[in-house]
Amino acid sequence: MKSVFCSPLPPIDIPQDARNIAGFFFDRMHQLPEFTRSDSPRPLYIAGSPSAESLTLAQFEELVRSLASGLYHKAGVRPNDTVAVVLPNTIHYPAIMLAVLLAGATCTPANPAYTARELAHQLHDAGARTVITSQALLPLVKDALALCDSADATVLLDDRDHPQSMFGILCDRPLPAECSDAPADAPALVPYSSGTTGLPKGVVLSHRNIIANALQVLAVQQPGQPSMPRTAIAVLPMFHSFGLLFLCVLMPISRTTTVVMPKFDLHGFLRLVDTYRVTDAMLVPPIINALAKTPGIAERYNLASLAEVIVGAAPLSASTIEAVESRLPHLLVLQGFGLTEASPAVSLNPPAGRRPLSVGRLLPSIDAIVLDALGRRLGPNETGELCFRGPNIMLGYLNNADETARCIDSDGFFHTGDIGYIDDDCFIYITDRKKELIKYNGFQVAPAELEGILMQHENVKDCAVVGVFDEERQTEVPRAFLVLAGADDADAAASEVVRWLDAQVAYYKRLRGGYRLVDAVPKSASGKLLRRMLKEMD
Repeated sequence: MKSVFCSPLPPIDIPQDARNIAGFFFDRMHQLPEFTRSDSPRPLYIAGSPSAESLTLAQFEELVRSLASGLYHKAGVRPNDTVAVVLPNTIHYPAIMLAVLLAGATCTPANPAYTARELAHQLHDAGARTVITSQALLPLVKDALALCDSADATVLLDDRDHPQSMFGILCDRPLPAECSDAPADAPALVPYSSGTTGLPKGVVLSHRNIIANALQVLAVQQPGQPSMPRTAIAVLPMFHSFGLLFLCVLMPISRTTTVVMPKFDLHGFLRLVDTYRVTDAMLVPPIINALAKTPGIAERYNLASLAEVIVGAAPLSASTIEAVESRLPHLLVLQGFGLTEASPAVSLNPPAGRRPLSVGRLLPSIDAIVLDALGRRLGPNETGELCFRGPNIMLGYLNNADETARCIDSDGFFHTGDIGYIDDDCFIYITDRKKELIKYNGFQVAPAELEGILMQHENVKDCAVVGVFDEERQTEVPRAFLVLAGADDADAAASEVVRWLDAQVAYYKRLRGGYRLVDAVPKSASGKLLRRMLKEMD
């Protein structure tokens, strides 16, 4: 049997007293003079909006502690409760998350683009009885709470002048000891993921998982030194595991100010890079593709400050990396790889000695195995399913022991469903995906969920959904294969089905790949959909 791949980097040392992410965060921040000095401290977060509101560390910490106290003493949140956060990116988002954790509760971040049905599933499954949202999203939240029979849940708004404002519960009463009594392995965050297959599931991440992953990434990628202040831009959604770690935890403790974009648009992003002399960004492949191909951006905007970009969600092609780096010669593109179940980072290219086509080298304290179709372990440069073990791997799927046992084996390895190989130096290369999941711009789309909705339409007799790669968008998109029930004008009927489906789901789940009409959907003798055959037919 071949040996396990072990990271060549020294193992991380997780401090014994690091039991809560909030405590770990502020212990680190208090050691950074640029944020703690009394005269003209660097801002921690800046709103990338016309208001340009900012928060210094002192203001940020006061908000976190006052909100945590208010959640406990005024909103009735107790340790082990679950608080849902349904917000777009805002400079208050990291403070809200840390306040929930400081109060001893668990935070489940939700996609604000969800429909009421999608949000209701998460609120019900996570058992959230308190929701923090915005006035603009309040109707969505109320509809979702009604669908999951939680109309009596407490709803607080990230709006100062609203009667339900979270700023109205701020207080300075100390938190009781029970809020900090939980062990480091207590649940902290429950983001939702489709895992390797099926409907969205709650991924239970402990305080130790997140702290470990922050330390693992820092060991490879220390963005900046005290004498070289850095500025990052928050493009990734903060509810996403990538955004949660990098934008809410890692950037601040790495001496980096973060400019927060409420919603991405390319020219708004470029203006902010120019205005704030942004040095670092965490992006997805379609944005890199836009930087490489959109005409006139280097002439219209001063992008010389942008020095380093970490890219996740899907592997980049060599031609795309070469195109963007030749256009912006001061820029270094570093690919990484991760999953929500890994808190999320598993590998990252080091700034020195990167391998452009690799998604990075194993982070410290992570082991890996590569399995063939029969479950046998493979050696270096042999292609199979990638599996990982480490202190950053999730506790399991919420309320789903069967799926947890299916994905995490008896040796503690999480089976990702991603196909690739690991070379002799522990650099990882992704070549395919075993799992059915579709990745659109980094968002997970479960085919089974879309199929379940499509089958509710009266004109759909049978269906299947697969992911196809869109060259223009540089991402996968969902495409439906439809068996219609006797429509006179099949194309008109199919187009109507697609429009109907698109209105039922969040924007990133829409059938951007269109549809194909088929006489039958290929299935195995046991009735399992044969999606690979559909891709080959297509």
